[in-house]
Amino acid sequence: MSLRKCPDCYKDVSSSAPSCPHCGRRRKKSHLAIEIVMGLSITSVCLVALAWSSGPQDAAVNDTVASSITPETAIARPYQLERSLSAFVGYNRTLHIFRVENRDTFPWTNCLLSLNSHGISGYELEVESIEPGLTEAALLQSVEFADPDGNKFDPSTDKVATLDLDCESTHGRLYYRGKFGLESSANRAGSAARNGVPSTGGGARVATAGLRASSPAPPPPPQQPSARTSSSAPAVRAP
Repeated sequence: MSLRKCPDCYKDVSSSAPSCPHCGRRRKKSHLAIEIVMGLSITSVCLVALAWSSGPQDAAVNDTVASSITPETAIARPYQLERSLSAFVGYNRTLHIFRVENRDTFPWTNCLLSLNSHGISGYELEVESIEPGLTEAALLQSVEFADPDGNKFDPSTDKVATLDLDCESTHGRLYYRGKFGLESSANRAGSAARNGVPSTGGGARVATAGLRASSPAPPPPPQQPSARTSSSAPAVRAP
């Protein structure tokens, strides 16, 4: 307990006294604690509301960033073939390594792998055998593939588009066709140039020009009779 001065009579008054015993002035209670508590409550409510409103936006931004980033590993989508191998093929874009897993119950032997073949000779690699099982999957460097001229596949400039397998098995010759994604027109032009095949667009233009040049010229219009011929005809007299 302490003493304080009364603001009216300036006499000492106990801090615990509800009023001044000399002049009767009542003591005013401090509302500072209540104001602090209310201020903290309002601040907490504002922070919670701000976090709740920014949560969906942050999630949308994170989803957009995640979708714009190319995944490190690409999984090939197989085509449906009659005599098809049961394979699971992935490609690591960072390490430039193919992982070919044999999901059949029998081994594959004398396998010929074709990279970006597109119906014509692409980059090829021969593998002696691929045993079935998760731990027996073949790990193949993309730079090991080479075209018929001996040029190696360059992952820094070439894009992995397709991978084909042609293997012997206990059920005869079986095949696999896998596609990693759409190939750009630049890669198609590069593959055509390596194999000496003209691009489709240029061929179409040449064929059109040949047909246009070989088409016959239109026949000339029929000649009208001259004025001299019409004047030489005998005149018909009225009876």
